[in-house]
Amino acid sequence: MTKKAEENELGFGTKTSSQKTRLINKDGSFNIDRIEQSRLGSASIYHALITMSWRKFNVIVFTYFVIINVFFAGCYYFSGMDGLIGWAAASEKDKFMEAFFFSTQTLSTVGFGRISPGNNISSSIAAIESLVGLLGFALATGLLYGRFSRPVARLIFSKNAIIAPFKGGTAFQFRLANKMRNSQIIDMNCRVTLAKLETENGVKIRRFRPIELELKNIIFFPMSWTINHPINEDSPLWGMCAQDMKDADLEFLISLNGFDDTFSQNVNTRYSYTHEELIYGAKFISVFSTNSKGQTSQDLKKLSDYELVKL
Repeated sequence: MTKKAEENELGFGTKTSSQKTRLINKDGSFNIDRIEQSRLGSASIYHALITMSWRKFNVIVFTYFVIINVFFAGCYYFSGMDGLIGWAAASEKDKFMEAFFFSTQTLSTVGFGRISPGNNISSSIAAIESLVGLLGFALATGLLYGRFSRPVARLIFSKNAIIAPFKGGTAFQFRLANKMRNSQIIDMNCRVTLAKLETENGVKIRRFRPIELELKNIIFFPMSWTINHPINEDSPLWGMCAQDMKDADLEFLISLNGFDDTFSQNVNTRYSYTHEELIYGAKFISVFSTNSKGQTSQDLKKLSDYELVKL
């Protein structure tokens, strides 16, 4: 491998599959199927709980709450309901439900008072459950804080990238904006790498070519930002038509990082556009206007809007 190839290696390698797939998913994750030597050794429960979606996290917390209470309700029920004082139920089902709801009160240390332990066995079960409840809620509180306090660059991207007319030639362009109204990102940096299939010695190999941007750093990011790569003789896109871009299975890999002044931490995000999301011969419609107060107004609903033009 040449020195230049090593400098451009992003960690994906040069192998290509018969089925064309993107390298970076729309959510910024890598489209790589890893077969671990040991799933237990490579797993991180804390990392998984911090990074998973809110829907999945809430389902796991609710499931844990139900399961742990069913377990302790079973302990109370099978150790004898006579060990609980104040229950009033006729059927076995109602007895178990009494034990279940007493368990939820004990686990959360609420203790409404109608039912209470009446012997050493039920008191011991309640003591163990109180300890489990305290530790469990402390863990859940820590996870909630970790999820809320984790800085994330919430950027929105245009649905498509375009090949647009630019200074008598053409350019590769896409737009992005900060989704969060009350959070500002400063000192934003952008890097774009082009993944393309190239034929070497009769074999197609995926190569990664960094592309130069007209502007790759902005200090403040209060408005939208149009990333622009002029297609000149030094560009890996030079001389390529729409069909050439499709045949080369182009994918534009985007890496952005900046400093979030709300959290006082660096944040970063990833994104990509494939040749299927590339519009050849278009220009973006402006998102800016002036409101009644004389302020610059931007309509983020138009971030992806474009019109077709001739190159």
